[in-house]
Amino acid sequence: MSDTKRQKPLNTKEAAEFLGISTSHLYRLTSRGEIAHYKPNGIKLYFLEEDLLAYLKSGKVRASYEVEAEAANHIKQTA
Repeated sequence: MSDTKRQKPLNTKEAAEFLGISTSHLYRLTSRGEIAHYKPNGIKLYFLEEDLLAYLKSGKVRASYEVEAEAANHIKQTA
């Protein structure tokens, strides 16, 4: 069985601590649809660590060397 299948869902407080944000900010993110969550009974929210990590990774700012490499590759392909 993979780690994902055995993963315990985090409650709102645990998820906010994992992300280093307040619970009110976490609620704001969920209401905007910016972070995946589960609401099985229509009351409490639950989160999986993999979804929280995906949210964190979605805000990646690429390093200048990554941008330059992509630009150079694009120039080679269009030339």
